[in-house]
Amino acid sequence: MTESKKADSVKAKNVNTKNINTKNINTKSINSKNIEINKDKVLVYFTIPIVVLIILCSGIGILNQDVYAKETIDWMSQCLGQDISNLVCVAPILIISAFLITKGVRGAKIIWAGTMLTNIYSYVIYAFAVHFNFLFLLYCLILGLSIYAVIYFFSQYMKEDFREWYEKGVATRAVGNFLLIVGILFVLLWLSQSLPSALANTVPESIQTDGLLTNPVHALDFSFYLPLMLVAAVKLKKKKALGFLLAPMMLVFAGITSVNIISLMVVSAIKTSADNTPMIIAFSILLIICLVFLRLILKKLIKERI
Repeated sequence: MTESKKADSVKAKNVNTKNINTKNINTKSINSKNIEINKDKVLVYFTIPIVVLIILCSGIGILNQDVYAKETIDWMSQCLGQDISNLVCVAPILIISAFLITKGVRGAKIIWAGTMLTNIYSYVIYAFAVHFNFLFLLYCLILGLSIYAVIYFFSQYMKEDFREWYEKGVATRAVGNFLLIVGILFVLLWLSQSLPSALANTVPESIQTDGLLTNPVHALDFSFYLPLMLVAAVKLKKKKALGFLLAPMMLVFAGITSVNIISLMVVSAIKTSADNTPMIIAFSILLIICLVFLRLILKKLIKERI
């Protein structure tokens, strides 16, 4: 009888221990989800003021002729085209992706980060390559918020193994090869424009036409964005964890940049009567391919809150 009681007591203790362990696991799971929700909220807190400022600056840029009054007709056309793209593409993507982030959509995090990275690109140009105007401080504010938003994103998620975000069968080779081709082609294209002038110590015609001191697009692409695209491609082809984040981000960057270029080419054609049809067609094709590959990789994301 005594042995039976002891056995029952041991069983009861084991059951209690299991219950406690289960509760601890559930508590840890809840705490982990709460931490992720708080991370998501911070991304939204960054997004709202950035989007409001983008809409404000771009709206004023389109409606107020004084903003770009000091620019050449070519550069003014490009600025207006960028403003239009900001309103119809960048701002909506940031708002929608931020909303979906709060719902735990993994793809939204990647799209948000890629869009914010593209926004940094645009506002570096606004801040450094547009003549000083009454929107200058707002350009700086958007640029600063966008930079710190991306820094925050990476600081929170760099410890993640991004391979675990995906199901098996991600088209790593196809996406990686595409990014490699795009990156290398743009390196060669920009070199064909800048290298001959650099060797001859002359200013490229495009810089003179735009009335600029240098080419901000070439500066950004050579120093950061194209190397990052190539790194993303190599990392993904080698199935490294970081490649599964950077590669789709760079597809977003390439896609939105294509929209930006299409927009400014259309405005430039209207303002200057230039025949930009070949460029518009080329970047429309690039945009479609970027969307196809982005869809190809994002459809493999595991649909649950990270």
